[in-house]
Amino acid sequence: MQPWIIAHRGGAQLAPENTLAAFTSAVHRGCDGAELDVQLSRDGRVIVHHDFRLKEGLCRRKGRWIVSPTALVKDLTLGELRDFDVGRAQPGSTYAREHAAVAWRDGEPIPLLEEVIAVAKTAPKPFHLFVELKTSFADSEASAGPEELAERSVAAIEEHDYANCAVFVGFDWRGLIRAKALAPHVRCWFTSLPSSWFGEGTPPPEDDPPPGPALQMLRLWARTGTSPWAAGHDAVRHGGSIIAAIKAAGGDGWFPYWRDVTAAAVREARILGLKIGCWTVNGADAMHAVAALGVDAICTDRPDLWSGRTGS
Repeated sequence: MQPWIIAHRGGAQLAPENTLAAFTSAVHRGCDGAELDVQLSRDGRVIVHHDFRLKEGLCRRKGRWIVSPTALVKDLTLGELRDFDVGRAQPGSTYAREHAAVAWRDGEPIPLLEEVIAVAKTAPKPFHLFVELKTSFADSEASAGPEELAERSVAAIEEHDYANCAVFVGFDWRGLIRAKALAPHVRCWFTSLPSSWFGEGTPPPEDDPPPGPALQMLRLWARTGTSPWAAGHDAVRHGGSIIAAIKAAGGDGWFPYWRDVTAAAVREARILGLKIGCWTVNGADAMHAVAALGVDAICTDRPDLWSGRTGS
């Protein structure tokens, strides 16, 4: 069985991320699904945007690119968020340079989760939405609360009859635990941070570690079993195994950084009955390497690089 190929943010190296244009492109490419980031607006709507603040270099209003400090998503109403065009990166910006192959499309607003579901329903085969619940475990003022976001997101997929093709993911496990409590049939694959962040020494730059003080705080939380994102299910409380911690928290699957997928980790997850996806795999060789290990889903910015047959 081939893994699902999941277009990360709709395929962020091919189309403007987290837009209806990107999700439509993923459907047309024959992807098995797409990953998207959801947050709450000030008036409680489930909107799709990655950063807690409007992304500089990607958002413009009335033709003018926004500059830092930008507004928090949670402080703006849906109507205010709809004023921003997120279909084109600012020319010359770091974001534009890092996404040089994107087919930009002017006039793309920040979408609602329900609008993405409508696009997904146009696919000729089941199209799996990996819905990342975006909340801040380090700064509660930066986002809506994880439980409220989970409640409104579960309500949205239930209302629009998409629970069978939805998978909730997220680094803040409090939201996933709430989603399972509300709707036990909803699938939740618990996301984990790169394991190198929690080992000895300096993580490699390709693992994109946070600045030193933040990294040391993460390590302290993990070592003492007080990680705010884990809701009491730190790996240290489960024999040092993040996979066992996810099982104990009620997860249906494990969604790790792709470099953390090993044959031993896959065996452990399978013994515990967990599905396995991984993020974000952007090279063809890497995609086929993790596929050979038996993962169920590969999340990628470049679904066009996958040469195998997609699943169903």
